[in-house]
Amino acid sequence: MMLRTQTRWILIASLISIVGCSEQESAIPGTAVEVSVSSASSGTTKGLDYEFYKESIEPIFIRYRGGFVGSDTACVACHTVQANAPLGLVPLTQENGEVFWTEEQSRQNFENVAMLVNPSDPETSRLLLAPLSPIVGGERHSGGIFWNSTDHSEYRLMAEWIQSGNPSATADPIVDVDFEFFRSCVQPIFVNPIENAMPCTECHSGVFAIPPPANAYWTEDQSRLAFEELIYLIDPGRPDSSRFLHKPLHPNAGGDLMHNGGRRWYSKDDPERQALASWIRGESAGDQCPSALQFENPPRS
Repeated sequence: MMLRTQTRWILIASLISIVGCSEQESAIPGTAVEVSVSSASSGTTKGLDYEFYKESIEPIFIRYRGGFVGSDTACVACHTVQANAPLGLVPLTQENGEVFWTEEQSRQNFENVAMLVNPSDPETSRLLLAPLSPIVGGERHSGGIFWNSTDHSEYRLMAEWIQSGNPSATADPIVDVDFEFFRSCVQPIFVNPIENAMPCTECHSGVFAIPPPANAYWTEDQSRLAFEELIYLIDPGRPDSSRFLHKPLHPNAGGDLMHNGGRRWYSKDDPERQALASWIRGESAGDQCPSALQFENPPRS
């Protein structure tokens, strides 16, 4: 039985799925529930139960949360393969006034979601850490906070599902994105705009695009701070799921519909973007920059 709903908010959420989400935070109060996950089906991804996923986990991703923007909207509004976000949900199907995932789409969602879970240590799963408040052990999440406690009903439901998987199945490896390459080769991008585009520092100076000192290069502490901010826009090992490469890309090439700073790349084959993709895949390290990432500004002391 396909997951269906006629509520218009889901359709709106699916249509805005390629638009960036805000940094606002909100909390959803939990309610006590009793859940029971059946034994893991043999042959499924990481031993996880697909039928339980489809009936109990997947509906969470389209759950209405009080609005249509930022952290008040459903997970699907930001986390689709179309929007190049890590969860990688397939955009909802629209048919006869209804929006839903087909069986084939749900199975693809299941495969993508399984990449973010760790049955051998469920509480370390990215699927659980992102929406959880950092105060109780969660990670920063650009979509906001959905759970203020590990006692939240959604958290406990997902955790039990993950725990039902093969205990020997581990998390997908996280690629090491090199800091030195960022400092030497990536950071100068932020003050070297292309024609008809603003420098990144114009809008992002308070986060990853920290302006350098006058007539000098960034200090190592400044570079560290910028790197720590930028890493939240990167999905290590997966360039096509990284907002850092998606937002400045022209929509005709698969980029985001909105980016106030203009478009830096008009093709995924742009040499600069390819060099950055190589870095996100963990293939580039050190202070030797490829030709596409060699800049004279800012000057190095």
